[in-house]
Amino acid sequence: MRTGFQSFGLLTAWFLLASPAATEALAKEPEIHALRAIPCRATIDQPPAVVTGVAITPDGLTIAGATDEHRVLIWDAASGACRACLEGHADWVRSVGLAPDGNMFVSGGGDGSICLWDIERQSRMFQLPVCDGAVAGVCFHPNNQQVAVVGFSRQLQIVNTSSGHTSQQLDCPCADIRTVSFSPDGKRLAVAGRNGRIRLWNVGNGAQERDIETGGRQICALAFSPDSRLLATAGNGPAISLLDVASGEIIATLDSRPAKVRALLFIDNRQLAAGGTDNRIAIWDVDDRHVTRRLVGHTGTVASLACDANGTVLVSGSFDTTVRVWSLAEDTTPAVARSAGEAAR
Repeated sequence: MRTGFQSFGLLTAWFLLASPAATEALAKEPEIHALRAIPCRATIDQPPAVVTGVAITPDGLTIAGATDEHRVLIWDAASGACRACLEGHADWVRSVGLAPDGNMFVSGGGDGSICLWDIERQSRMFQLPVCDGAVAGVCFHPNNQQVAVVGFSRQLQIVNTSSGHTSQQLDCPCADIRTVSFSPDGKRLAVAGRNGRIRLWNVGNGAQERDIETGGRQICALAFSPDSRLLATAGNGPAISLLDVASGEIIATLDSRPAKVRALLFIDNRQLAAGGTDNRIAIWDVDDRHVTRRLVGHTGTVASLACDANGTVLVSGSFDTTVRVWSLAEDTTPAVARSAGEAAR
């Protein structure tokens, strides 16, 4: 499988070099290289694993990565050293989500279960079967007490992190849900998947707020802006859609070609990071609707993005079997120590 991913990356690179239009377009923005590339393996004698999910603690010191080898790996962000190899899943770990307080994270696997992990102790708090099939996405509520879980089905599960029990189950308008996200203000929950329809839920009363049509193509990524006013969405279509959360209207589209977007992350209210099948990460100015920087170096699809509380350290996970650490600070100083009291996105 990794050979296929690597071949895909080479084909994408060939396309970018061979297409004058693509090369000219990409040359307009500054290209940023990673501070470090971390091979996704627990020990040096093991083959590296594909990375499909990443998270970073609010202080920027610790990275968690979901792998296709049924494990979650924990790294020191500054040195790249592997601190722990966490086992519990019986299949591909497809996603990880960090609690806003930075004390725990959740992982979801192809075995249909989620695991809740203690960051400091590097131990499993509980494991819960939640899906008949694979878990596709997980996300913490800002209150740290609830986790939303979706799989390749119509069901959305809400799990209480204190009891380890499912507190709510909601039926969604898509038989193949791929992504889920709570708004930072905790008021809304968004899900989307194969049919290109987004459903917004009111978290306070559990009521459906609205369904939003985006063109019928599969959606793979959702991201709320920090002020909860915008929702970015993308996937197999040619563009990233920016939606006004209050009205549900699409207010802008950002051309993401030639990539199919697999990961979205608001760094702040104005900057949106997008990673995908062109092996690059584009940093968009959502007000001016243009790319300000491109982060280059991955040789496979960028599957996941996360940043520290200050939005100055970005991490990415890729099919190329690496996790990369990027500085978004203007002086590109490799600062990784942040305020632990702020919430990570």
